[in-house]
Amino acid sequence: MLSVLRISSPSSHSQLLHRAKNCVASQAFNFPSTAKRRFFWGKGDDDNSNNNKGDGNDKKGKNIEAKDHTSNDDSSETIVSSASSLPTRIGFGDEAPRYPHLTALPVINKPLFPGIITSVTVTDETTIHALEKIKGSAGPGGYIGVFLRNKYTNGVTEGGVLLEHPEIITDPSDLFKVGSLAQIHRITRNFGHHDSDVINGEDENNDSIFGRGKTASVLLLAHRRIDLQTVDNMGPPIDVTCSHWPRMTYKMGEDSARDDIIRALSNEVLKTVRDIAQHNPLFRENATFVPFRVDANDPFRLADFAASLTTGSATDLQDIMEEKDPEMRLQMALELLSKERELSKLQQEISKKIEEKMTETQRKYMLNEQLKLIKKELGVEKDDKEALLAKYRKKISEYKPIPDEILKVMESEMEKISTLEKNSSEFNVTRSYLDWLTSIPWGKCSKENFDIKGARIILDRDHYGMDEVKDTILAYIAIGKLKGGIQGKILCLVGPPGVGKTSIAQSVAKALGREFFRFSVGGLSDVSEIKGHRRTYVGSMPGKMVQCLKTTGTMNPLVLIDEIDKLGMGYRGDPAAALLELLDPNQNNTFMDHFMDAPIDMSKVLFMCTANDLENIPAPLLDRMEVVRLSGYDVPEKIKIADQYLVPKALRESGLLTDVPKSDDEKQETSVPISEQNIPQSLSINQSAIDKLVRWYCREAGVRNLNKYVEKISRKLALQVVAEEEGAELREESKRKSNTWVVSEDNLEEYVGKPIFTSDRLYDKDPLPHGIVMGLAWTSMGGSALYIETQAIRRGRDSEGKPRGGGTLKVTGQLGKVMEESTQIAYTVARARLADIDPKSSYFDNYDIHMHVPEGATPKDGPSAGITMTTAMLSLALDKPVKNDLAMTGEISLTGKVLPVGGIKEKIMAARRAGIKCVILPLQNKRDYDEMPDYLKEGLEIFFAEDYATVFDVAFSSSH
Repeated sequence: MLSVLRISSPSSHSQLLHRAKNCVASQAFNFPSTAKRRFFWGKGDDDNSNNNKGDGNDKKGKNIEAKDHTSNDDSSETIVSSASSLPTRIGFGDEAPRYPHLTALPVINKPLFPGIITSVTVTDETTIHALEKIKGSAGPGGYIGVFLRNKYTNGVTEGGVLLEHPEIITDPSDLFKVGSLAQIHRITRNFGHHDSDVINGEDENNDSIFGRGKTASVLLLAHRRIDLQTVDNMGPPIDVTCSHWPRMTYKMGEDSARDDIIRALSNEVLKTVRDIAQHNPLFRENATFVPFRVDANDPFRLADFAASLTTGSATDLQDIMEEKDPEMRLQMALELLSKERELSKLQQEISKKIEEKMTETQRKYMLNEQLKLIKKELGVEKDDKEALLAKYRKKISEYKPIPDEILKVMESEMEKISTLEKNSSEFNVTRSYLDWLTSIPWGKCSKENFDIKGARIILDRDHYGMDEVKDTILAYIAIGKLKGGIQGKILCLVGPPGVGKTSIAQSVAKALGREFFRFSVGGLSDVSEIKGHRRTYVGSMPGKMVQCLKTTGTMNPLVLIDEIDKLGMGYRGDPAAALLELLDPNQNNTFMDHFMDAPIDMSKVLFMCTANDLENIPAPLLDRMEVVRLSGYDVPEKIKIADQYLVPKALRESGLLTDVPKSDDEKQETSVPISEQNIPQSLSINQSAIDKLVRWYCREAGVRNLNKYVEKISRKLALQVVAEEEGAELREESKRKSNTWVVSEDNLEEYVGKPIFTSDRLYDKDPLPHGIVMGLAWTSMGGSALYIETQAIRRGRDSEGKPRGGGTLKVTGQLGKVMEESTQIAYTVARARLADIDPKSSYFDNYDIHMHVPEGATPKDGPSAGITMTTAMLSLALDKPVKNDLAMTGEISLTGKVLPVGGIKEKIMAARRAGIKCVILPLQNKRDYDEMPDYLKEGLEIFFAEDYATVFDVAFSSSH
């Protein structure tokens, strides 16, 4: 704050007052004979010509020119004094001169009470210069008017900005009407942190008031109250006309009742001041000097002094300043003192609590230090370093033979930590490094299970199907049984969401008897998560693989790297490249973590990765993994999975099904038995309901959505059971509408709502409309059946009657670049094939073709719809429909060759979900079809095509 009313500390308050009195007296009566000074002596109380200003300007009386006074300011005015009357001494207190014209000094935060010495910081250069003139010209008789600011009383504007010059006003209303007549005792110039530059003239352009030394501390002694009459000049400096308050005294004996009140208030004020002094040391010395400085029988002076001790608000203090009634003034001062007393008590309580807390902490510290010293002397306990080194050596001895290179690093670090200071930063870094080195289970491996029969039971218990994965794991177990151990392998499970890729990994870990650790890398873009941080960084840590070894406590856990096809890449490196070393069987036996900076054997770890799409995995990384594809589930598989796994699990989690305990220990862990829960014995989810759910609600490749619907049914059943038992009312949508507790296809809609799908296919009409053929596609979500739609647009004629347009192909359906090229190839093949079938036909010349692939909001791409597009356009050109139970997949070349495609199993499953009976596949995909399980082939008529002639014959054959 640039200008603040600062009261001297209580310890020096009385001394300053005493010094000020002595200084005033000495300067008034003992002027040196050699001093050549001129002072303005205002007229006393008995003079009638009270028209002089305290700064030396006599506007009405005679003037005597000032002589021999040297000033540094060439423009300074000549100091004059009144010759009509010179007082014999300087007035003090109520005997001070009563000048009607004064220079006013606005202050902030609190007013200046009579009899109080106060230091005020002034920031305006013009005001400082004017005060120096008043002090220099009038000597100890330099008087000014001090008024509290009415606007921005605390020195802060409404916007929270500090006033740079509080002594400058813009309107007379900025000042309160009651102030005090103050005598300038001393003016001291202040210099900021740039004072040396200012003195040397090196900082002339610095606008800071502190940088230029343009602030001054003015020590003021207030004498009496004055009323502000008018503001003659808003300056700066401010010139005002004021009237002085008469000496206010209270005579005892005139009103005994009022005397008692005044006396009681005075005593209470003195008592409160002493109470505050007991709680607050800053008040103590002031309270000691109260009888000597202030007459306790003068309520006016006592109230002023008491108010000056408080830290009340500026407005409350100004109210005391303006109050003339002694009783009210004492009452107001007492209120402020009471608040101050409560505040001091609160401060003392806070200080006491903090001191007690610190004392207790220091006591515990001293006792702990003494206890450590005693234990050390008795040999019971060693110091921290020795105990730490003993702990590390104990850990090392627990492990099986540690690699020599790692052992050398450990010994070197332990030797290093023994020479370091415990409080040094390098000590903590070395300690953290040793903690991690000794936390890795060197040479410790979990006991593996080589029982194929038991492993098969575990795998079949948790998952249905997935024969390829199960056979692969059983083959590993068989090899381990023959060789005495299973070496680390890298498997990558690829399939749509919800087919059990992550959960099968947990079952594999149980079947092998290994610890399980899951590490998701989806969106990972920091190499340090895999390779660790360098130890030079603060808070560095090893990578996830080292953390995995510490967490599992073995060197041969099963690590699942989830969502490996969703790795990110950022400015912190490429995590896919960092995984190359980890997932390479020829390199991971010496895996180097940046933090550990020592080779770690990861060759015994069995890695399993999961992905939805192999195309997003970098080729070098994919080359290091053995890929196992997990296709989606067919309708029969979903029904079995729901019946064997999902429904019992959902009922058990909802409290509708409780496993029967097999032993007394299990009885204690099991909750209330079924018979005590009043659960209807007939409550169940029928297989017909599951079949309806699979066909009309959940057509995705996985079973995650099916599980959500089953859980929704079980939750509503639980609500109905509890509500009927308690007799609670339910909403109409939640009430049980049927008379049975069996959920079947008849009442399924009461639990899950209307079916999402209303038919198996988009077109139920048989045959299909001309120009429409069903194709089969593969996505990361599984296989799907989609239609290729074509429509012909007849060529128009221009104004001259000539045909316009024709021979163009328009494609919609948000197709990718590869699929757009397939449409152009199919269009060319269709035109060539039509020319072979009917050389006279000019259909494609007379019509524009518009091809659309629903659904338009779904992006589509890939080279597998060539024969479907060609067939759709020929169906349009030949005006021949295609059967609605026919679907096909395969790419086509310009010469009509049918090229192989991928995802045959997923596409066959999609065809079965759509109710397709006949499927056309490329001849080169026959091996993929032969590897499929027999249940997927049942009820399907498969045609293998080597060129488009076969496709044409099957699609447009009357026999089909």
